[in-house]
Amino acid sequence: MSQEYSVSEVAQNNGRDGKPVWIIYKESVYDVTTFINEHPGGAESILEYAGKDATKAFNQVGHSSDAIKEMKSYKIGVIRKEGMQILSTQPTFADIGLNEKQKQPQENCCESEKKRIKFFFCF
Repeated sequence: MSQEYSVSEVAQNNGRDGKPVWIIYKESVYDVTTFINEHPGGAESILEYAGKDATKAFNQVGHSSDAIKEMKSYKIGVIRKEGMQILSTQPTFADIGLNEKQKQPQENCCESEKKRIKFFFCF
C-alpha cells in the first residue's frame, strides 16, 4: 500500500524555505526536488505547481512517454480519498481565463500616470 498524504501536506512541500518540492499528478504525489534543475522546460515550470495539482498543466504540455515513465521514479504516495474532492475544485489560471502575461505582476502599470504627474509639476 502506498503512503497517503493530505492535500495540505503536499501544499506545505512547495520548495520554499528549504522544503522539498512535491506535486500532485493524477491523485499521486511526487517528490521532484532532485529533478527540477534537470527539467527540460526549466525549474520555473515545475515550481509554479509546487505543492499543488499539476495534472492539467502536465497533460497540456504533451509530455513524451519517456517523461511519463521517468516520472514514476519520483512517486512517493497518493492523495487521501478525502482530498480528492478538494483537488477537483481548485481553479487554475487557465480556468479563470488568465494568460501567461496576465499571471506576471504588472510592473509598469502606472508609468503613464507617473509621466502625466511629472509633466504637470514641470509647469
